[in-house]
Amino acid sequence: MRVKACELCGKRAARYVCQNCGREVCEVCVELHTWVCSDCYGRVKPGAPAFEGVPWLSPVRLFLLGFSFIFVGIVLVTFAMVLSGSAVSFGTVVFVGPIPIVLGGGTHSLWAILLAVVITILGVILFLVLRKRA
Repeated sequence: MRVKACELCGKRAARYVCQNCGREVCEVCVELHTWVCSDCYGRVKPGAPAFEGVPWLSPVRLFLLGFSFIFVGIVLVTFAMVLSGSAVSFGTVVFVGPIPIVLGGGTHSLWAILLAVVITILGVILFLVLRKRA
């Protein structure tokens, strides 16, 4: 069985097939995140960003948006508890990277915090189990 040479450079063995034109190309002549040859990539997507989708929804912006919503929610719950004067209790766990931030307030805050920690642990376990399946 004879190994074909790359149809673009002709120097290395062809291991990939361009999804746009069907040419057999080597690992140097293929853009692995799009599975097209470098020739087609330059014509079809010049200057293509690494993150496809809605342009303003980059991963960093999504993280900051989610963190902002969580922070505003915690502030609103805290203000509601202080201003209402009622026996409102709350507990929350926020992970910033590997660091958990545990907050709580009210007469039953210990139980609310414990419940939040248990739900967080179950969520992490569920995440790890589903990640191994994928």
